[in-house]
Amino acid sequence: MTSILVVDDVPADRELLATILGYAGYEVLEADRGEIALELARAHRPAVIVADILMPTMDGYELVRELRADEATAQIPVVFYTATYVIEEVRRLASACGVSHILIKPCEPEEVMRTIEEAISAQPEPVVPLPSEEFHRQHLRLVNAKLLQKVEELRETVILAGTLQRETEQVDGLGPWPEAPARPDVESVLSRRELQVLSMIVDGATNREIAARLVIATSTVQSHVKRILHKLGVKNRTEAAVRYLRR
Repeated sequence: MTSILVVDDVPADRELLATILGYAGYEVLEADRGEIALELARAHRPAVIVADILMPTMDGYELVRELRADEATAQIPVVFYTATYVIEEVRRLASACGVSHILIKPCEPEEVMRTIEEAISAQPEPVVPLPSEEFHRQHLRLVNAKLLQKVEELRETVILAGTLQRETEQVDGLGPWPEAPARPDVESVLSRRELQVLSMIVDGATNREIAARLVIATSTVQSHVKRILHKLGVKNRTEAAVRYLRR
């Protein structure tokens, strides 16, 4: 069985990829940091390594440099899996490290599979390493940009939480949301209507299509989707669909 190594310090992101790749028939190896990923890569020689960029102690760029420096792992294709607003900077530094495939979080399962298949079938390209000083200069700029993005995301999350709280109290009259458990069971935390909406999301329906089927307003569907994501503790519709399929 073809193996793929997934490297990400965020368990939910790692689990999402593992689920998608597992359903596709791949053997999935997992690591939450670069040092463990190096050990697994040397021991198992996976067909592809999918790695987040910003990780503690050893990030994605440093991981690739270590892989390329070892003859046993130098030719393993790497796919970067990251959330970022500085995609052109990421592509330039990734290319210098020998990484030509990048997935931007969040992404649909079809895009994940297409990118993985392309990485497996692509011919390895020769890598010309950046001079150490130039590499670290670009690397530092990207890390700083990523940290600034995280700060902005945190600020937006705080604002969104307050907004959703007010919307729920005004529209549903249900009062404050209960704190969602870390691994909630789908049927136990979602209402009947929310389960209907989630099943249609799994079928690939848009909010407008769901509204038409249930004869409700699109804004109401949006409210249901927000509540579903909150209750399941997931970031997007794709993760919610995966949780529903794995129930």
